[in-house]
Amino acid sequence: MTKPLAALPKTKSYKPGLGANLKLIAKHWMDYLFIAPFFVTFAIFGLYPLLWAMQLSLSRWRGFGPMTFVGLDNYRAIFRDPYVVQALVNTVQFTAILLPTGIFISIFFAVILNDRFLKGRGVFRTIYFLPYITSSVIVAIVFTQLFDDTLGWVNYGLQTLNLPTVGWLRNSAWGAKTVVVLLTHWGGIGYNVLLFLGGLQSIEPEVYEAARIDGANGQQIFWRITLPLLRPIVFFLMIIATIGLMNMFNQPYMLTRGGPQGATETLMLRLYGMGIGQSRFGDASAFGFLVSFLVLGIMVLQMQFRKREAD
Repeated sequence: MTKPLAALPKTKSYKPGLGANLKLIAKHWMDYLFIAPFFVTFAIFGLYPLLWAMQLSLSRWRGFGPMTFVGLDNYRAIFRDPYVVQALVNTVQFTAILLPTGIFISIFFAVILNDRFLKGRGVFRTIYFLPYITSSVIVAIVFTQLFDDTLGWVNYGLQTLNLPTVGWLRNSAWGAKTVVVLLTHWGGIGYNVLLFLGGLQSIEPEVYEAARIDGANGQQIFWRITLPLLRPIVFFLMIIATIGLMNMFNQPYMLTRGGPQGATETLMLRLYGMGIGQSRFGDASAFGFLVSFLVLGIMVLQMQFRKREAD
């Protein structure tokens, strides 16, 4: 008769000492040699800049001369900066607009492109993905030509229709934000559509056939079968899009430089102006860490919401 599990004697866990660890490393030195380039590269280009930026965030430095340790003064200066508040509001507005609309538009086009009866599906998929791999500089030049206040094609069309023109990029806050939103959608929709296409094609056809046999129509199939099965991709895109939108820089920088009157200035654009434009490198480093903590907090909230939804 065997003893019950609780009555078995407890054995002490073996913890190898330093000498044993060194012998183990020496035994597998070839394995460590092959993975060493990653750790060396990470230490030089990742860990060292991070530690240096952390030191810089606690110091005052203008780009030359010695650093002066100031403690948390740089972080306090960020909270007193009114332009930071405006940049935060603009970034939150862009995120609140672009995140849901981007996911909705991507699902809409993915469902259409997944239709097996659509002719030329491969051509349309290429067309939708093409803006994602196109240079953002070229796209920004095109959008500038389209929405220029005086010579833009959009205002020319409005004049042709006897409608009032709009100062899209220089005189109208909502106009500049609209152009930034359109440019962001133009460059990012293709990637989202590609992911949703992969998710749609991974759904077994038998699931749809069973739903149709039970009498479900197309709308019911989409809302009760397709969309719930796409939730993992929606959650993934929400995380990726939130990180990207909170770090938005290229679109407002190339179109408006944050104007008019700071209407399109984002957190990253403010950080760039603070560090490169004003040589406030300590404040910029502190600002960068605060933005990182903000993004991390948003991601934790999203993951908690996903976890509760799954439970």
